[in-house]
Amino acid sequence: MTAKATKKKSSAKNAEEPTPATETAPTGEPTPSPPPEARPTSKTPKKKFDLNKLIDAIFTSLGPDAPSGSAKVRDDLVRAYIQSQIENNPLAKSYNILILHDEGRMVKRDADNIYSASEAFTDKRPVMLVLYSTGGVIGSAYLIGKLCREYADEKFIVVVPRQAKSAATLICCAADEIHMGSLSEIGPIDPQIDDLPALGLKTSVEHIADLIKAYPQASDMFAKYLNMSLKPIHLGYYERVAESAAQYAERLLNLHPLHLKRKPAEIAKTLVYSYKDHGFVIDKVEASEIFGDNVIQTDTEEYKLGNSIYAALMFVARVANAVNHYFYFIGSLSSDPHFSKRGRN
Repeated sequence: MTAKATKKKSSAKNAEEPTPATETAPTGEPTPSPPPEARPTSKTPKKKFDLNKLIDAIFTSLGPDAPSGSAKVRDDLVRAYIQSQIENNPLAKSYNILILHDEGRMVKRDADNIYSASEAFTDKRPVMLVLYSTGGVIGSAYLIGKLCREYADEKFIVVVPRQAKSAATLICCAADEIHMGSLSEIGPIDPQIDDLPALGLKTSVEHIADLIKAYPQASDMFAKYLNMSLKPIHLGYYERVAESAAQYAERLLNLHPLHLKRKPAEIAKTLVYSYKDHGFVIDKVEASEIFGDNVIQTDTEEYKLGNSIYAALMFVARVANAVNHYFYFIGSLSSDPHFSKRGRN
């Protein structure tokens, strides 16, 4: 997570995702097969949604000579496809559902999209946020967490189908419940500055101090190196960034302290300072040890609903990837999906 507000889209592939099949799309490029939720079985009624029509609309709208109106046709079909995957789930009408599905960086605009979607809800219901993000700007995550609680009736829950890392984990701190499955993971709240961990500077200085103790004869060399590469104010600034992340987490946790296993300040400190790797996997078992069984809910019907939404979104993302585009969806089920050409910042 960096302090920059520019959205940089990452690769649309994840290790845990199934390998796309080699069906032929309208352009001749290989496209993925539909997710399991879209394949009829003897136990589920056959879906009426036409996936070939969706694939064709995506390829047509993102092609070099896209006809006028093709983007609207595509976006309508994306929304219809997501709805088709959850329409038979009774929980779908029990929540106001928000989605933050983004393989790039969370930025301020994402908070604006969540706000617009929340404002548009006409019924007061609990809020379910289906969250898939590798992280981003800490302040934006804090605002999103606050917004979801503000617009939730009685309860705010987060479903993590796969990953909600760093700043996305901060959003989870605002939730009364975090629903996870076997492949779900949250992570350390690890502020990044210029793609480097804020706490890494302090660790580097501590490492140099240890080297000086081990090799006192080299102390002058280390002193000259530090003098050339580091100003004391930098160390203080980086530490304050980390302290700010812990402060944000504690404030969100304090919105529902009775649900927690430990004191909000202890949980916040654990999430910011206890892990040495930005990508450290905090699975459902370890998350339960941090937040408690009242907050971490595993393999629930809510998780299954969120996972169905995630599977549909990932299918669209893989089709977009086949024509060199990123896909992200932030808002409600009625919001506009977004596609961006690879190589653009």
